[in-house]
Amino acid sequence: MEKTQVFNAYKEYEVYLASLQTAIQTEDQAHTPCTEGKWSVAQILMQLAEWDRFVREERVPLMKEGARIERLESTDEFNRKAIAGVEEKKFPEILAHAQKQRALLRQAIEKMDDAAWHARFMSGKKETSPAEYFAELLEHDQNYIQQINDFLT
Repeated sequence: MEKTQVFNAYKEYEVYLASLQTAIQTEDQAHTPCTEGKWSVAQILMQLAEWDRFVREERVPLMKEGARIERLESTDEFNRKAIAGVEEKKFPEILAHAQKQRALLRQAIEKMDDAAWHARFMSGKKETSPAEYFAELLEHDQNYIQQINDFLT
């Protein structure tokens, strides 16, 4: 995937987040599970924001040719920590945090030159590149965006 595609998808996500300012009309709506047994919009956005922060702070600096990046021991544990306490936060605060973290990650991607964008490294047991890594993250995002959209329709 080309860097401009990821960059544009991230900008579209930022526009999508801005649209939620009016689509989500109450705190109750923001904190209601999208479907039974699933997360709320607030939880989804907080989880995505925390992944954006983590990837920017802990992964992007390590994405170098020949590097070895250890996988997280437990993504479930990461997700639990990411959404802990979210029910006590107001939706505008959660939304602002999500917008800020995505913008910062987009800026980090923008700074990568072509060589860095295509650098091959090991992520756990899988060889990948930033181009492939971020393409997978976009798929992950899309699943959650679809859950939110289904909830709002």
